[in-house]
Amino acid sequence: MPPELFHARTIIVWARGHAERMRREGRSELGASAIEWAIISAVVVVLALIIAKVITSVVNDNANKIKDGSNY
Repeated sequence: MPPELFHARTIIVWARGHAERMRREGRSELGASAIEWAIISAVVVVLALIIAKVITSVVNDNANKIKDGSNY
């Protein structure tokens, strides 16, 4: 499992536990809000990591082309 997905799953598991605790205390609307924020945060983190990986790959490819003296 990629580290990005591991972190996203960790956030979601934490949020579900937090929501369950809030439901037991009678504050269900706050639990739902916490889950929504956790899911949004997890998606943003995963997208940021994917974008960073793509950018790193493009930069490394172009650096290798410059090093080799190739334009293509």
